[in-house]
Amino acid sequence: MKKALALILAAVMALALVACGQKETPTTPDNNDQQQEDQTPEGWVPTKDIEFVIPFGAGGGNDVMVRKIVEIIEKNDLCPVNIVPVNKSGGSGVVGYTYLTSKGVGDEYTLASTSASFYTQPLTGNSPFTPDETNFSFVAHMVKDPVVLVANPKYGFTSMQDIVDYAKAHPGELKWGGIGNASDDAIIMYMFNDLAGIDLTYVPYDDSGLLQAAVLGGHIALSVNSLAEAEEHMNAGTMTPIAVCADERLSGLPDVPTTAEQGYDISHQQSRGIVMNAGVAEEVLAYYSDIFQKVSETDEWKEFTEKNAMSNIFLPYDQYAAYAEEMLADYTEYLTLANVNQ
Repeated sequence: MKKALALILAAVMALALVACGQKETPTTPDNNDQQQEDQTPEGWVPTKDIEFVIPFGAGGGNDVMVRKIVEIIEKNDLCPVNIVPVNKSGGSGVVGYTYLTSKGVGDEYTLASTSASFYTQPLTGNSPFTPDETNFSFVAHMVKDPVVLVANPKYGFTSMQDIVDYAKAHPGELKWGGIGNASDDAIIMYMFNDLAGIDLTYVPYDDSGLLQAAVLGGHIALSVNSLAEAEEHMNAGTMTPIAVCADERLSGLPDVPTTAEQGYDISHQQSRGIVMNAGVAEEVLAYYSDIFQKVSETDEWKEFTEKNAMSNIFLPYDQYAAYAEEMLADYTEYLTLANVNQ
């Protein structure tokens, strides 16, 4: 009896071993498909360093913004490769965008920041690139950036009315500096001229470093700057804050009234975003857009935008292109009002 039972158990074990051997080498098409699916990576991921073009000089609003974004990405390990900021200033952004487009349609490893001149230079015939999807892929909108009207202290200006009184007594004498001939800097000055009935003279500069040097040296009387650009000089007393171009007073400058409070409603603010070359695959845009959204949600970014009086207005890639169309329409109207597109 025991011998018979042993033979039965041996037979059962042999059958089990055969069955196990069959499971270890699956050959059905369904199992092979599942293995291939499990090995397929989800979405696009960069495998080499990324270049982040800043089409303006060091120290300006775009430069400060981009370098903060890169700092937050590195600190929070949001990207597996290095993102390298590179300044390519000149032509109010045109040099930088020319460099970007030289990388070729569909390039996946070059980004660039935008500002007002992204829209205004094409409208004034100074750029071969139109701010639309024929030339660019739109990645993310990050902030709207109010500016501060500042004066060289030697003029003794403390209000917009002081400027108006001086300008009326000395027509064409006061010089207002800005980046390029067609920018927010120029638009705001021409709006001020129109509203106040004065004749300030606009002086264009290639980058913010040269512009700030001109104000500090007294070569020009006035300019508008982001809070990040001007805060150090205002604290040192080498620039006098006159007014903020915003809907309300800035938390960083609570004692400085808005332009509207002083009787001149110029609340125009600059839009800053991120673009790539035309033809970039949607999965690549989605990857970068997701990174920048994560940046916009960090405490570091919220502190940065609050400190610099920026409005944290994030738009993902699939909404930014439509927003850019609206901005282009707005700038067309602004430039017509300012008569700088004639």
